[in-house]
Amino acid sequence: MYGFGHHRRRWGGHFSEGHHGGFGGRHGGGRHRGPGGRYFEHGALKIIALALIAEKPRNGYEIIKAVGEKTSGAYEPSPGVVYPTLNLLEESGQIRATEVDGKKVFEITDEGRAALDANRKILETFEERFSGEGASWGPKGGSGEGRPHRSEVRRAMGRLVMAVRTKFAEGVSEQDIPTLVAAIDAAADAVEKA
Repeated sequence: MYGFGHHRRRWGGHFSEGHHGGFGGRHGGGRHRGPGGRYFEHGALKIIALALIAEKPRNGYEIIKAVGEKTSGAYEPSPGVVYPTLNLLEESGQIRATEVDGKKVFEITDEGRAALDANRKILETFEERFSGEGASWGPKGGSGEGRPHRSEVRRAMGRLVMAVRTKFAEGVSEQDIPTLVAAIDAAADAVEKA
């Protein structure tokens, strides 16, 4: 009833790629893999968390992972954003916590369902932005036919990012930097020409 995938709408402004506030991006809040900027406007994560909890009771870690899954790995909120959001939702009476196997598990309340209903557009915008059905890697308005599926592109992008992170974690000398920069630039050039 309150899950994702039921409605589709055009861009509604609740999710943006700007650089001022919000969740994720330069101003903290999460790990994202994509063109810089924030993924959520202020308050959107509360509604997304409510929707996830409405699907089934969850703990904070499960919410972090579920957001990552819903975005196909493009965004995963940090615990430093999720747990205060859950505390706020609990204090406002929109969710309640119970202890299950030593973990705090949250379930939605009637107040939470009302907030979710009142903010349905935020979920629709989230679905439009991150669903495989609502987005295309092709030109705007195009079908994207003949192009790799989104998950294949994300996998390849993730592989490149992971390779760079691993290289830096292992230690990179000053002499290696120009080679790495050239390899990344070559990959970008190849994508632009494809």
